Amino acid sequence: MAAKIAASPDLTLAVGLAEVQPALEAWRQRRRHREAIPENLWRLIGGLAQSHGVNPVARALRLNYAALRQRTLAGRAPVPAGKPSAGFVEVAVPPWPVGVPCSIELEDRRGAKLTVRLGCAEATTVLAVAQGLWRHRP
Repeated sequence: MAAKIAASPDLTLAVGLAEVQPALEAWRQRRRHREAIPENLWRLIGGLAQSHGVNPVARALRLNYAALRQRTLAGRAPVPAGKPSAGFVEVAVPPWPVGVPCSIELEDRRGAKLTVRLGCAEATTVLAVAQGLWRHRP
């Protein structure tokens, strides 16, 4: 049976992790009990988390999610007044189609009934649906 290897869908995340992971592991090897991660490492890790998300980075580097999230949110610079946020894009929504709500009720000789409710449709659409349903009866 072959071993499964998880591949990162984001190559830039993998490259970023490859840069940070050796430094973090080296620090873990030489740290004293309960010593805090150095600020320069937190800056590198925080940059990755801002770009690729807190959860994937925390899992890959075996870090506390809550601590990384707090540091990542604290490290974001506020958007200056007058400048639009780069993360927001306005999308124009087309107007809702206008029509008359209707329902089609079909009944065969044996008394079986079929009711189709259409939210809004034109008369030609209603007629086409009714004809299509009526033609396909057994």
